[in-house]
Amino acid sequence: MKPLLLTDLDDTLFQTARKMPLDAAKIPAAQGLQGGVISFMHPWQHDFIHWALGCMHVVPVTARGIESFQRVQLPFQHAAVCVHGAAILNPQGMLDADWHAYMRQQLAPYQPRLPALLASALQTGEMLGLSLRGWLESVEDYAAYLVVKSNASRPEDLQQLLHALRETLDLHGFYIHMNANNLALLPDPVNKRAAAAEILRRHTAAHGRVPVFGLGDSVSDLGFMRLCDFAAFPPPSQLGGQLP
Repeated sequence: MKPLLLTDLDDTLFQTARKMPLDAAKIPAAQGLQGGVISFMHPWQHDFIHWALGCMHVVPVTARGIESFQRVQLPFQHAAVCVHGAAILNPQGMLDADWHAYMRQQLAPYQPRLPALLASALQTGEMLGLSLRGWLESVEDYAAYLVVKSNASRPEDLQQLLHALRETLDLHGFYIHMNANNLALLPDPVNKRAAAAEILRRHTAAHGRVPVFGLGDSVSDLGFMRLCDFAAFPPPSQLGGQLP
C-alpha cells in the first residue's frame, strides 16, 4: 500500500514570486482571483511533488478557502483539507457531507462573533492609524475564521493590532495564528490537526496502517505534522526560523 503524505501548500510546495530569487526558474503553481499566475514552484519543488503524486496518496492540508484551493494547478487525486480544517473535500472536490455537518454544529456559536470581531479588528486598526484589510473565510454560508493583512506588508502593524485586541476584546474560544503578513483569529474547533486526524482515521480504516509523512512551513502546521511518522519543513520558513 502506498504511503500517505499530508502536506501544506503555500510556502511549502510553492510560493509567490517575491519570495524567490529574481533569476530563479519559476513554474506556475496557482492562479489569483483575476486569473493570472501568482504562485510558483522551483523546478525541484515541481519534481518533488510530481514524484510524490506518483508514489504516495497525497492529501493537501491548507488554510486556503475552497475556491482558492481550486486555483492550485496540481493534479491532486484524493481528499483535501481546506479552510484550516473547517472543510474536507472528497476526491471529486465536493464538500464531505459528514464533516460539513459536524463543523456547522461546532461553528454555530461563533457565527455572531466572527463578523463582530472582524469589524472590531478593522476599526481598532483604523484608530491606531494602520492600513489594514480583512475578511472572513467561509464554507458555504457559515463563517470559519477571520484574516487581517497589512496593506503595507508590515508584520509589526499586525503585532500592534493583536496587542490592542488582546487588551480590549474577549478572545475566549479563539486561537491566533500569525505568519509574516497574515494574522488569523480562529475558533478553537477550526484546526488542521482535527481534520487531518479524521483523514487518517478514514484512510487507516480503508487501507490499514501505512507510513505517514507530513510537510508544513508554519506553527499552525505542527498539529497535523505531529500525527505523522515523519515530518519535514523548508529551512527558510517560520518553523525553520525557530531552529538555533
